[in-house]
Amino acid sequence: MFRRNMLCSSLFVLTFLGFLSFFASSQVADDVECLRGIKATLSDPEASLATWRFGNTTPGFICNFEGVTCWNSSENRVLDLELQSFKLSGRIPESLKYCGKSLQRLSLSNNSLSSEIPIEICTWLPFLVSVDFSRNRLSGAIPPSFSNCSYLNELVLSDNELSGAIPTEFGSLKRLKKLSVANNRLSGMVPASLSGFGEEDFKGNKGLCGSPLESMCGGMSKKKRVAVIVAAGVGGALVSLLLSLGFYWWCSKITTNNKIETNSK
Repeated sequence: MFRRNMLCSSLFVLTFLGFLSFFASSQVADDVECLRGIKATLSDPEASLATWRFGNTTPGFICNFEGVTCWNSSENRVLDLELQSFKLSGRIPESLKYCGKSLQRLSLSNNSLSSEIPIEICTWLPFLVSVDFSRNRLSGAIPPSFSNCSYLNELVLSDNELSGAIPTEFGSLKRLKKLSVANNRLSGMVPASLSGFGEEDFKGNKGLCGSPLESMCGGMSKKKRVAVIVAAGVGGALVSLLLSLGFYWWCSKITTNNKIETNSK
């Protein structure tokens, strides 16, 4: 009986360890597949991804790739992808979903990406803390599904060709400290929940209105309203002055006429 129990316990431990080993190796394979797909999807005329060679299979080999930061150098788990200014072009790669278990920071800024932002971005990468897609040629609407990236601290989408409204769902991003959608083609009202960000985070979108921007929705800009108020004040003062002068002249004329009549008598 004792031997049987020991055998069962040993089999359970071996099975459990085997499962952990399989899970770990699967995650490592996913991160490698993520980067392999990125290189295959994007056009790289400057060979910025030349260090991304997949012939090596030693633990942590992807940690030496340009723009890649791992959780630690001894395992293939991607923490940050910083591919800014690599002169890459094409679509945002779907293979990013294979980095979903580990990736926290994603920067593709200052490239020539020309796709829409995938609505699945936060399904693929639910643990994102920072996203920077600025200075590309991204088009289409900003996905409301960004609200599913509940750990997001920074979201930079400035200097693209994004259109439509800013999703009201952004109000649920309680950790969001940095936001920029400046210099796009956005329209509509800035959600009230985002009014605490600076005007510079929304400028360069002719169709946007509402706080913190100067342009008021359905009306004049703050500067124009001030100008109208000042003009009305100045105009009112001039009218009052003219009326006062006219009244003074009328009173003076009556007084003079009365004096003339008195002297003639």
